[in-house]
Amino acid sequence: MADSPDPTRDAEPSEGPEERRVERFIRPYFTDSTLWPVLFVLVGALSTLGASVLLLAVEGRNVFALAALAILLLGSADAVFHDLRRRRIGLAAGAVLGLWALSGAIAFAAVHWGLY
Repeated sequence: MADSPDPTRDAEPSEGPEERRVERFIRPYFTDSTLWPVLFVLVGALSTLGASVLLLAVEGRNVFALAALAILLLGSADAVFHDLRRRRIGLAAGAVLGLWALSGAIAFAAVHWGLY
């Protein structure tokens, strides 16, 4: 049995089962064109939710919205820093950063146009 090669010795280090699972889950929404309408609805809903939390926390000074914003920012920072430790921006981190940018733009437009 000493002559049999060890399959784990030459294997590349794993990226972590959790990160691979997240990227494996969201990748079809970006690559499969039949899922793009679902992606657009998800992006619209999540960015509107993010803009609402931003507006309530910053403009409305709502304590519960500030807590929700802190929780969302901690979760987002964890997702982004997880990729930055491997010196890359993966699909999950890019989606998180894109959603925050879109949420900020929606919140800014709502304040600028007097909708809030």
